[in-house]
This record gives sequence, structure tokens and C-alpha cells, in this order.
Amino acid sequence: MSRLGFITGMAVEAALISKASCSLPEVSRPLIAVVGGDSNKAENAARHFADAGVAGLVSFGIAGGLDPSLQPGDIVLAGSIWSPDGTITPTHAERRKSVAGELSATMKVNQGAIAGSDFAVTSVAAKAKLYERSGAIAVDMESHGVARAARALKLPIIVMRSIADPASRSIPEAALVGIGPNGERRPFAVFGQLIKKPYQFGALIRVARDSNRAFKSLRKAAPIIFLHLAF
Repeated sequence: MSRLGFITGMAVEAALISKASCSLPEVSRPLIAVVGGDSNKAENAARHFADAGVAGLVSFGIAGGLDPSLQPGDIVLAGSIWSPDGTITPTHAERRKSVAGELSATMKVNQGAIAGSDFAVTSVAAKAKLYERSGAIAVDMESHGVARAARALKLPIIVMRSIADPASRSIPEAALVGIGPNGERRPFAVFGQLIKKPYQFGALIRVARDSNRAFKSLRKAAPIIFLHLAF
């Protein structure tokens, strides 16, 4: 099996990949980088993986919904990555269709463009504006960095994401401070925000509930990657 390079935004996403691949021979286990929502770190990690000899790149984790029909826990397999400068990077069509075929038997799978953003798209209005501008069905902060490396290095790329916050819901500030620059969870920062602005509590509970659905879907989907991504 060809070795893959995975780029995630959060440590918890990386842990899902590690667990899903633990039965593989050591030489086939993926290389994994956690970049904390930084597209430049994502690009650098992808380039490092290319130097290490990976056969393909995978952007993996949660995403925000732009298409109003998407619900928390829905899987998105991106057909292309839309970058903020308007550049479009296609993903590997054959492998994407193979993964989608397997997953669709047990969960909803959506194929469409995913937008990259260098900042968190938190409000309903901002999501709607990006949806109109890009035509993408979801947004994340890492995939366009991975796409830059994939284009430069001529490596195949796949994007698997799960919707955590739908287009109809804004993300409270307390949720944003809960993730550190290296993708680590920061519960004390969340508590601090709630003490200052306790009215965020209800929205934060909804974010946690929706995120749990997203991670549940990723946990289920992750092992499928290693059955269908032999680039």
C-alpha cells in the first residue's frame, strides 16, 4: 500500500487517522500533521510529506457548511478545492468516487467544491456570501494550503470533511478560542469566555452537539480511506 500524507486542523482529527491505520504495517502507516487551521503550515507539511515520499495527500477533518442542505455529520468528499484567490484545484476523481461508493451505503455523502479560507467563517451572513462567491458546499482552513502543495508537486489530493456547523448557524466566540494554534483543545480558554459572556452558553452547547456528530461520522469514515486510496 502506498503511504499517504494526512493534514488535519485538530489533534482529535489526527487521532482518528492514527487509530484507523494502526493495523497497517508500519511502513504503510500515514504521515500526519496537525496545523491548527493555518493554510501555510498545511502547505509546508504537505511539502515535507512529499520529500518523505508519500504517494498522495489527504485533507481530513471537520468543516463548516455553506450549502444550506448540509447537516451536521454529513460527509463531504470534495471534487475540487476553491482557494481565496479563485484558483481551482481538482481532487483525484477515481479515488474519490471509490471512497464515496463505499461510504454511501451507510451515510450521506456529498460531492462538490470545498472553499478554503484563511480565517474562520463564523456568521450565517459570511457563510452565505462565501457560498455565493465560490459555489462551494463547505469551507475549511487547511485544504487550500494542501492544494497549493499538490499543484506544485503534482501529487494527487483527496479532501474528506464532515460538517460540524451548518450554514444556518453562527459559531460563538467561545468555540473559536477552544482550539489552539497547534490544533490542541483549550477548555480553560472556553471557560474564560463563558465567564465573560455567559449568554454564549446555549450556542456553545449546540456547537458541541453538532461537532460530536461530525466526529462520529469521521470516525466511521476514516478506515474506508485506507481501503480505497492506494494511489
